[in-house]
Amino acid sequence: MNRAKAGGRRLRRFPCLQFAAILGIAGFMSIATAPGIYAQTATGIYAAFTGAITAQPDDLVDSGVIGGQLGYRAPGSWFVFGEYLYAGKDFYYFEKSEWHMSASWLDVPSGSVSRNDWIFYRDRHAVGLAGGLSGAIGEVGFFGAAGVMLNLVLLSDAADSYPEFEQAATRSSIGESTVLFTTTFRGGVVWPAHAPVAGQAAVMVQLEPTRQSGDTGYLRRNTYFFLGVVFQTGPLSSEGNV
Repeated sequence: MNRAKAGGRRLRRFPCLQFAAILGIAGFMSIATAPGIYAQTATGIYAAFTGAITAQPDDLVDSGVIGGQLGYRAPGSWFVFGEYLYAGKDFYYFEKSEWHMSASWLDVPSGSVSRNDWIFYRDRHAVGLAGGLSGAIGEVGFFGAAGVMLNLVLLSDAADSYPEFEQAATRSSIGESTVLFTTTFRGGVVWPAHAPVAGQAAVMVQLEPTRQSGDTGYLRRNTYFFLGVVFQTGPLSSEGNV
C-alpha cells in the first residue's frame, strides 16, 4: 500500500547529493548579501499562486501539488512567507479481506458508486512557514529560503464508523500518525524582476526526520520543482546596494 516503500529501502551510494542540493540553495542566500546585488523589492506584501511536481510521488505528496504563498518583504533583502499546498487525494476500497489504497479513481472498483459519493478516502495537505534572502541582478530576481512544513493527512468522515478503514488510511510513510513536521530549503528566480506581476521558478528540498536519508528514492521524492505567478505590491528596487 505504501508507494514510498514499493522500491525497497536499499541504501544509495550517493546520499551526499541531498546535502549538495542544500548547499546550493544556501549559496543563493549568501550571495544576496554580496556587494553589487540589489534588494529584491521595497517593503510590502506579496502573494503567489504555485504548482509543483516531484519525480517520485509517495503517500505524503502526489506527483503534482497546487497551492499559494502569502509573504512580506522587509526593507533590504529579508522576507518571510506562509504557504499552503494541496498534496493529493487517496481512495480506499475493501477487497480480498483487506483495505487497498489507490491515488487514482480509475483503479477503484466502485461499481455504480460515483466518485463524489465514495466515502473512503483521505486528503493530503501541507502548511509551511519560511524566511530567507532575496536579490536582483537586472531583470532577474533570485531568492533562497529555509523553513518548516507541516504535512497533514485528513481522513474522510467514514473513519468514525469504519475503524479498520481508519487504521489502514492512517498507516503511511509518516508511520502510525497523520502529522509530520519537516524542514525545507529552497532557491529560485523571479522574472521580470521589476514587474508587479512576475513568473517564479524554484527548487525545494524537504528533510524528513522519520525516514533514512540514504534509502532508495529519498532525494527524488523530496525534491520539488515549482512554477508560479507572483503578485508584488511594489516593484523590485534597483536603488542602492544591499
